[in-house]
Amino acid sequence: MIRPRPMLHLVPDAPEPRPQVRFCGHCGQAPPSEETSSRVCARCGLGVVIAAADDVAPKAGEPFLIVDRQLMLCGVSRAAEKLLGILEPSAVHRHITEFLEPADAEAGQGDELVGGIVTAAASQAAMRTLVLRPTGEYGVRYAARVGSCGPPAGALIVLAGV
Repeated sequence: MIRPRPMLHLVPDAPEPRPQVRFCGHCGQAPPSEETSSRVCARCGLGVVIAAADDVAPKAGEPFLIVDRQLMLCGVSRAAEKLLGILEPSAVHRHITEFLEPADAEAGQGDELVGGIVTAAASQAAMRTLVLRPTGEYGVRYAARVGSCGPPAGALIVLAGV
């Protein structure tokens, strides 16, 4: 019996790498000098300097969270602490869904947040835009940009338009 050959598929080209922006994982500010090799922010002394594509990276004052591949919170910006009413030391190493969920979770789209984070943390996938809300709260919605960041590899969630 002759088996049919599998269909060949065109593999898309890898996306062009986006310019990277470095910023502090706590205060969100760019390091004072690109030439410094220090991983700790020279401005606030509290955060680790990470990088993300320029279309995902937080703008001045935007709240953001950093999530690892296991969906655990690794970092919370000062602005996100105020917005969500949490403190970073008590929030890290807790699951992201304890803090944020898709705004339309009742419609069965609960996997949208998890899928976006897993994809972003595992690769240099293009930025995604999601609508999120604080877990268990109704009537509050945030437009969020989700994309890759690191090192170490993780997902950056920027709560935009707040």
